[in-house]
Amino acid sequence: MKKRAIFPIASSTLLVAAGIFCIVLSLSTRSLIGTLFIARMLLFCGFVHALNLFTTKDWKLAIRRIPPVIVPILIGILILVNDSARARGLTVMLMIFFVLDGFFKIIASVGQDVKINNIGIVSAALSFLLAIFLAANFPSVPLPLLGLFLGLDLISMAVVPFGGRERRRDLI
Repeated sequence: MKKRAIFPIASSTLLVAAGIFCIVLSLSTRSLIGTLFIARMLLFCGFVHALNLFTTKDWKLAIRRIPPVIVPILIGILILVNDSARARGLTVMLMIFFVLDGFFKIIASVGQDVKINNIGIVSAALSFLLAIFLAANFPSVPLPLLGLFLGLDLISMAVVPFGGRERRRDLI
């Protein structure tokens, strides 16, 4: 195993653990899920994606890996700065996050050889569906549901790099 393979495996493992933590907390207790929790999970997600920047040697690939680092950190900071008990603002911020996340997953799923990573497309579709569901039920989305959706998206983020790795193995 190469040294560079440790960072993607570690970041995917951390994202799956964070996603499971979000889902379990959303289903078990309603008091801990709030704006601060979701903002901290987004910040954690951004920092975990930053681990993958250490493995990048190609500058084109590094440019494609920067938005998944910046978007969760920026939205997490915006939620922390505008901390309030209103779920509407949090719902809008998560809708924006899911749309941007889906968009960047589509960009990441199209490889340099113009082969499409199917797992990346499915993960992007999940992000878009979560954003559409939040938009359709906008005024009355409970906070635990937001935590559940964030957990599902974190797990889908963790699976995408493995799909690209499998595609590269098939090409060799």
